[in-house]
Order: sequence, then structure tokens, then C-alpha cells
Amino acid sequence: MATGVEDLSSTKKRITIEIPADIIEKEYSRSLANILQKAKIPGFRQGKAPLSLIEKKFGGDIRSEILDKLVPEHYSQTMKSATLVPVGLPSIEGTLEIKRAEPLVFSLTVEVRPEISTLTYTGLKTDDIPVVVTDAEVEETIKGLQEGRAVYDVVDREIREDDLLVLDYLKLDPSGENEITSAKDQVMNLGTSHVPKGISDALVGKKKGDVVEITLPEVEDGEIKDEEEKGDRLKITIKEVKEQKVPPVDDELAKDFGHDSLDALRDKVKEGIMRNKKEGAEGKQKAQLLEALIGKHDFDLPESLLEAELENLVLNASHSKGEMQSAPTSADQATGHAADPAAEHERLTAELRPKAIRNVKSSLLLEMIAEKEKVTVTEDEIKKRIALLARHFKATPDAIINLFMTRDGSLENLSRSLREEKVLDLVLAKAEISKGESV
Repeated sequence: MATGVEDLSSTKKRITIEIPADIIEKEYSRSLANILQKAKIPGFRQGKAPLSLIEKKFGGDIRSEILDKLVPEHYSQTMKSATLVPVGLPSIEGTLEIKRAEPLVFSLTVEVRPEISTLTYTGLKTDDIPVVVTDAEVEETIKGLQEGRAVYDVVDREIREDDLLVLDYLKLDPSGENEITSAKDQVMNLGTSHVPKGISDALVGKKKGDVVEITLPEVEDGEIKDEEEKGDRLKITIKEVKEQKVPPVDDELAKDFGHDSLDALRDKVKEGIMRNKKEGAEGKQKAQLLEALIGKHDFDLPESLLEAELENLVLNASHSKGEMQSAPTSADQATGHAADPAAEHERLTAELRPKAIRNVKSSLLLEMIAEKEKVTVTEDEIKKRIALLARHFKATPDAIINLFMTRDGSLENLSRSLREEKVLDLVLAKAEISKGESV
């Protein structure tokens, strides 16, 4: 097999491949013989038809089959022998035509991963971030656990700021004559930030059976237009008042969470906070190391990878701004013109290009380190991550798998993400760490 590699750029090559005539003839004869044994030709016993007739009838299929087999096979061998790593599908120049007793010569262009003569990822500098867990942090977490076990008891007294209310309400227009909406047996927790202060203030001090009438301020586009302008009217009937009862912080509370004593619960809480802080500190260190890694390596990027990443970032940014784009901005209202989608796409493309460059560079570098250090991801590691994601999102593992399959078509992106995490763990283990402040 004769081959040639022409540099079109540092990331784009023209590959010329010659498949010898004897290899083509061998494949052609083999296919022809297989078809002869299986084909049913009228007027001939199976396996006894003339080869010329078989070739005339099935020659096109045979040539397609040979191309489908030999071209990918020799392309893969060529890339491997030339130590080139493709980053996309090759583009074949011209048309391919198989002829018996003749070699097949063809050229193709392909984008490849850039070569880095010296890959530097040991001894990179990052800050040491010692972590400390205070007693106050432990007690604050236990307080949250305590409140999570709270119950609400019905009380016969005036409403306080942290009470839970059961109420009916009727919303009327500013005239008070036309009903807008109404609801019965609604639950309102005054102890949350979701209740507007004006409503909370009007309810505190009232009792079961009281009817509270509130005039709401006029609102326009989600903002209060004018405190003096009066908007809709709200009539609230208080049906029940409930007081929060929290259990004491003691051994019984600890047992509710699977621990023998309060001290054991505190130890477990402290351990969890420490683990989360360490993970956060390591995340900051890895971010520093990734920036250092990118800064130490200057190389050209495959255009197809960069454009694909940039388009993905622009698409995500466009989706996240969908609501803003669907509503006219103040500038649009002032000029009487809506935002130009093409201009917005151009603006986002320019804005996000540096991020796309960084993402592609980091991905390529981590991939190269993984290959050099033989970092792999096992099937068991993928299963464990799927189980972790399922617990986090309160979903089944099958639902998480379906999400990846629907979005990406495979679990390859999850596997790549896990491998990059393992590479960054390795880079951190080989880093030079300087002292820093505790968190």
C-alpha cells in the first residue's frame, strides 16, 4: 500500500492512498465466488451460472462492497502509520471507481489533532486551599435538619410572622365590583420569602375567622408603577392558623437520621461539610491548573472543532435569552424596531469565540494527557456516575441514560467528561502547591 501525506496546514492534511491491484482482485474474486454459490439464476443450477453472467448482474454490488471494506480499512491504517489523529470525517476528492486488475488510487482531506512536541502538565502551580469546618457551620446545618422535621399544630391565637395559614381569597379589580380570580383552602407560609411583605404585614395580628381586605399597588411589566396608584383588591378569609413546632436537638433527632447519638450526627455533618469544602477547593485548584495548562501550550485548532463548539455555545446562549428576545427591550421600544436575529447571532459569535477557543484547547490537551498517561473510564465508573446523577435529579438510572441517548446519541460525552475529571485529578496530584488562606 503506497501512501502520501501532504500538509495543507498544521491541522489539515491531504492523504493519498494506493490500494494495490492484487488486493482488489483478491476481494473481487472472493465476492464473486460467494455470490455464485448463493445466487439463483433462472436456467442454471445454484452455483453453476457463468461467472460472466454473475459479474454482469452483481458487479455493481461487488464494487460497492469492496469500496465499503477497503477504503475505511486502508484509511485507518494510513492514519495510524502516519501517527495522525482525525477529529472529523474525511472528505474524498473526486469519485471512487473499482476496476479489476488495476490499483485504486484516491485522495482525501481530513482535519487532524494538532501535534505538540512537548506536552507540559507536571509541576504546574496552584494555590493550597486549606479547609476548616467551624462549630457554627455544623450547628447551622443541624438547625436545617431540625427544621426539616418540623410539624405544624393548629393554634387559637393571633397570627405571627412564621405561621402557616389556611385561607380562602377573592381577587377583584380596582373598582371592587368584578371578580378576577378566587381560590379556597390555600396554604400560605408567612415564614418564607415568597409572601409579599404588604400581604404579610396585613395578616400578622389577625385571627382565625377574620377577613382581611388589601388594596394592591398597580403593577406594570412586573414592577410597581406608582405606590400611590391603586391596583386590584384582595379579600382574604383566614380559616386556620398553624404554628411551627420543631423537635429538640437531641439524641432522638439524631436517630431520625440514622445515628445513635447527637454527637455521632454532629460528626457526620462535620464530615459532610468538610467533604463538600474539599471538593470546592479542589475545583478551584483544577480551574487554576487548567488555565495554566492552556497558557503553556500554543497550537492551531482544527477549524471544524472550533466552529462546532462556537455554534453550540451560540445556540445555548440564544435559547437562554429566548424570553428576553421574545419581549421587546426598552431600546426596541424607543426605536420602534425589534432586534435583528442575524445581527444578534453575529454579536454572540464574536462574544463567545474566545470561550470556544478555550474549550477546544482544553479538551484537546486533556485528551492528549489521557492518552499519554493511559487514563481510561471503566463501565463500572460510568454506572456509578449515572446512579449519582439519578439520585441528584431524583430520577431513575434509565431516565438519565435516556437523557444522554436523546441528547447525544450515546454515552460517549459522559465517558469523555469522566475521563477529563480523572486527568485533572492526575494533573492536580502532579502540581506544585503553594500555601493559601483557609476556607
